[in-house]
Amino acid sequence: MSQTQITCQNRAESESGSAPVRRPNYRVSESDESFNLSVDLPGIEGDALDISVEEDVLKIHGASNSVLPEGTRFLSRELPVGDYQLDLRLNVPINESKIEAGLEDGVLKLSLPKSEAVKPRKIKIS
Repeated sequence: MSQTQITCQNRAESESGSAPVRRPNYRVSESDESFNLSVDLPGIEGDALDISVEEDVLKIHGASNSVLPEGTRFLSRELPVGDYQLDLRLNVPINESKIEAGLEDGVLKLSLPKSEAVKPRKIKIS
């Protein structure tokens, strides 16, 4: 396997420039067939998640739509509230039509299949 060919591009504010967005924690692993990405998005529901590939950049945006009951006051809090943005440059061609995504318990899992051109091939000796 080669070195991971996915790099993060930091973003410090939302597209409107008003409220800061957070870069979520993420993990990338690689197999011969694909890159596998796990992204922590606590408090984000599937309908508030936007995933796209533009040129060679995978863009993940999660909008927080949590509404707290009136009068709620936190005594302690570890999880942040707000929007998330993660832009990852894909330095290896992927098969965009076969990308698979799933969101469960605040963790987004993506499978990014490699293009046939970059998959390792065994050569038989005749």
